[in-house]
Amino acid sequence: MILLISIFSLGHVFFYLILSWKWSRIKPYGDGKKTSFSVIIPVRNEEENIRNVLSDLQKQTFDKNQFEVIVVDDFSTDATGSIVTEIKEGTDLNLRILSLDNPMIHGKKNALTKGVKAAKHKIILTTDADCRMNEKWIESYEYAFSPGTQIVAGPVSLVGQGLFADMQMTEFAGLIAFGGVTLTSNNPSMCSGANLGFRKDAFEEVGGYQGNIELPSGDDEFLLYDVIKKYPKSGRFLKSAYGTVKTKTQPTFEQFRNQRSRWISKWKYNKNWKLRLTAILFFVDYLLFLTAITGTIFGYFPPIFLGVIFVSRLLANYILLKQVSNFLDHRNVFKPLLLLQILYPFHVLIMGLQSIFGGYTWKGRKYG
Repeated sequence: MILLISIFSLGHVFFYLILSWKWSRIKPYGDGKKTSFSVIIPVRNEEENIRNVLSDLQKQTFDKNQFEVIVVDDFSTDATGSIVTEIKEGTDLNLRILSLDNPMIHGKKNALTKGVKAAKHKIILTTDADCRMNEKWIESYEYAFSPGTQIVAGPVSLVGQGLFADMQMTEFAGLIAFGGVTLTSNNPSMCSGANLGFRKDAFEEVGGYQGNIELPSGDDEFLLYDVIKKYPKSGRFLKSAYGTVKTKTQPTFEQFRNQRSRWISKWKYNKNWKLRLTAILFFVDYLLFLTAITGTIFGYFPPIFLGVIFVSRLLANYILLKQVSNFLDHRNVFKPLLLLQILYPFHVLIMGLQSIFGGYTWKGRKYG
């Protein structure tokens, strides 16, 4: 058992060191030409957030004649629709609001699909109502869409106060790095629909969300995989501070559990066998690490064994996450990372079982 744990921990260390090296080599921009965009925001009960994101889009330095904003309402039961209508009447944004009209056809993917069909421009940008962005957000995408680029994944930065928020921010920074490195390596793994750009023609060529539209998650990763499969080496990661969007951390553990359960639930439907294998190895790695911790507590392993693998894993993680956290403007890394090293094996085990046997609530709807 010690040998097996050692092998997986050594692999863990090398994996994070390689991620760190490849992250440092990602180029921020391409040689994109002047273009135009359709920004699509699917919404459901976002009356508390929708003003902010539309305000940020109003402040964009990009020529307002070269982009439109389409808000697609997914049967909101609050004042979201009326707020957008009010803003539309008093802004110079090219703003439209659409609504899903069949209660049997709902959810984020159906909202996005309606928005894409209605879009006037050839390049689609998607974001969420609870996101905030820099005034050069759209402009940064113009540089990213080089000739031949079909899809661009942008970074998402979590923001919040307190230790629980810092832990979420640090963990998510690792996911951003993994997504950016694998996309740059032409082996796409993950991205976020909160900050994503793609050509409308590519979306239509791969059939949009056909085959997974009923799943509440995966509007980003499944589309990414399908586009890169159809157009190899056509993806780019937007490694730009201007291109980063920010969204809040989850304030309670229950909300965090629902969010992560929704994200993890899609892995078993993923058509990328490499990503599925990576997820399994990731689960086994942390299960073995948890075995090392409990085995040491009960005297089966010498403390020095746990100490060596704990410190080596911590340092490898820190080398990567310090880089990514600086890019995302997160300064507090070591303390939340130290706690994550202790708690994350339990998190991985629980979330892994949750993805198979559990359910979750999202936007007032229950799944699973």
